[in-house]
Amino acid sequence: MFILYAIEAGGKAEPVPGIKILEMINSARQSGIYGTNFRISCHTLVENGLLKKYRDTSLKLAFKLTEYGRKRAEEIYLKRLEEDQDK
Repeated sequence: MFILYAIEAGGKAEPVPGIKILEMINSARQSGIYGTNFRISCHTLVENGLLKKYRDTSLKLAFKLTEYGRKRAEEIYLKRLEEDQDK
């Protein structure tokens, strides 16, 4: 959700391919997240109304924040920025 919020804040409004989100997450971590775990997490966020799921013409998954997800993501985003400034 943090990454999707940052992408939206940067001006991109289209759904983001799941594989791109996973690549961004894994590039920022020492140990990667397995694709299956990532997909399960995304589907859970969809079920809880935080993400909306899309499929492009090649049927690849893409995600976008819902209005509720955007509000929650903003809280997370601002808190993390604040923590980074305190370091």
